Amino acid sequence: MENNKTIDKILEFAGKFQTNIYLDSISKGLMGTLPITMIGSIALLLAVLPIPAWSELIGNIGITPYLLAASTVTTSCLSIYASFLIGYRLAHHLQVDEIPAGLISVFAFFIATPLTDGALTMSYMGAQGLFTALIASLLATRIYGALMKCDKIKIKMPPSVPGMIATTFSTLIPAIFVGLIFIAIAVIFSYTPWGSFAEMVYTLVATPLMNVGGSIWSLVAIVLVQMLLWFFGIHGSLVVGTVINAVYMPMALENMELYAAGTPASELPHILGNTFYSLYAGIGGAGGTLSLLIIMFLFAKSKQNKELAKLAGIPGIFVINEPIVFGYPLILNPIMAIPFIITPIVQLLIPYFVTSLGLIPPLTGVQVPFGVPVVINGFMAGGWTAALMQIIDIVVGCLIWLPFFKISDAQMYKEEQGETMEEIIEEYERKAQEA
Repeated sequence: MENNKTIDKILEFAGKFQTNIYLDSISKGLMGTLPITMIGSIALLLAVLPIPAWSELIGNIGITPYLLAASTVTTSCLSIYASFLIGYRLAHHLQVDEIPAGLISVFAFFIATPLTDGALTMSYMGAQGLFTALIASLLATRIYGALMKCDKIKIKMPPSVPGMIATTFSTLIPAIFVGLIFIAIAVIFSYTPWGSFAEMVYTLVATPLMNVGGSIWSLVAIVLVQMLLWFFGIHGSLVVGTVINAVYMPMALENMELYAAGTPASELPHILGNTFYSLYAGIGGAGGTLSLLIIMFLFAKSKQNKELAKLAGIPGIFVINEPIVFGYPLILNPIMAIPFIITPIVQLLIPYFVTSLGLIPPLTGVQVPFGVPVVINGFMAGGWTAALMQIIDIVVGCLIWLPFFKISDAQMYKEEQGETMEEIIEEYERKAQEA
């Protein structure tokens, strides 16, 4: 009974975590930057593609500088895009006008960053300023939302005035108030040892979080929580997605910026990153279910499993594993719980230690969109070494899943043959005694 209460509390906390408007705004805001990061990633891939003939061609034509510039104004300016989108998403939750909130968030982020000779410091526009963008956007939009609820400070226009103009004037005073608040914050922090709000955030928040996140065991703990939530029927990937994006995306982007600047892949500082997580933390979907699908194709006796493998196989290649998770089902399945939880952790540890030993280089940080087929996404993110690591992980995953699947599949097969669960249990007990 006590265990049930504990599980209920954990599930309740996870549900609140998943529905928190601030975390949801961060998660969806950062996800919304994907088109921009993809432009930068593709441009960088084309600019540094290790094919001499290609490099010579784009160099002679004069395309290389523009490809590198495309990377610079996307991934190296990601905090700008993120600040707008996070403010926009939070404003939607607060039920106030989204576009003014997004613009105010961008202003709050800009004014919070340090100035160099009166100009914005560009290093804070990318990965280094991402945490400042998160905090400034949430704070600015929350204040803006509270002020927009106060009718006394809003300018009301006559009904005959077009809606767009009326909306602009109604947001005017709240926006000015938020702007003045952040100007005051910038002035106050200019007298502190940090010199700016952004530098304070980077020193006290971003650096410690990235140091903690830089440990493989921190990522293992996150994946463990993710898989426990999945086992109980909660979409664990969505719950931990905010943490993954907020903590690990800056690491990947820093690698990507250095790689674009000419740093060799073997000398990049971060092994971990959101790309590392997406490539290895459960290949084919949460739980490493692509390996399960492979052994289902090869060893299934149960008609149900044979049909399910055919239905879920193609989605699994494209990292969509809901058909196998809910169709098997793997949720609340005691036999399959161990491989379901353990496989993605093992699939993380192998490439991490192989990389840390210097056998393969760290990932370049190139952002690969969700849904790119397994192995292809590895090649895009880290070349043939990353693709090879995925193949090794898949094989290891098959070895983990196989003994548990055989037990589960045997039960299903016997049930299809008309045997009752009691008869199956008796047969296993008899075999155990004979052994």
